[in-house]
Amino acid sequence: MLLLMINGSPRRGGHVDAMLAAMGQEATRRGWQVVELRASELSVAPCRGCMECRSRGECVLPADGAMRAADLLRRADALIVGAPCYWANIPGQLKVLFDRMVYAFMADGKGLLPQPLHRGKRAAVVTACTTPWPFNRLLWQSRGTVRALRSILRAGGFRIVGTVQKGGTKAHPGLADGDLRRCRRLVGRL
Repeated sequence: MLLLMINGSPRRGGHVDAMLAAMGQEATRRGWQVVELRASELSVAPCRGCMECRSRGECVLPADGAMRAADLLRRADALIVGAPCYWANIPGQLKVLFDRMVYAFMADGKGLLPQPLHRGKRAAVVTACTTPWPFNRLLWQSRGTVRALRSILRAGGFRIVGTVQKGGTKAHPGLADGDLRRCRRLVGRL
């Protein structure tokens, strides 16, 4: 079974990297084939908003990293998305990638609503931000990041099995054992 992990953090060695690494190791231990993509290292042209992709099933722009990511997403049995909090939302590189992958998440439906393409598949979300807990959630910092990712994943039909939100990363530079345990446990729900 194929597990796709999309790393939305442009910063190597941070909390999102550590959480995804723990999850990747646990998934491998459980027999998953794990593929990780780092959004900031993919060459992705911005979406033009033509929406041709939803009816055609492919993007009309020249091939780039978004097409590779879309192909992996279609083949994946489960998905984990990790993203730091940037102004209560996901980083721009990750947003550009998801904009370009609309056709891999949904297709034109028979009625007014698009057809989700990943019904029955499971996903998990991990995020980190410098705002300390509980303010990271109360002030919609990491909570805003999770909201954005949930919206994208649900539109594609994914069932989100859980999230891990790490706040206060500036004051607490290392991840606690409990944080990593929560990440590893989340893999068991996929």
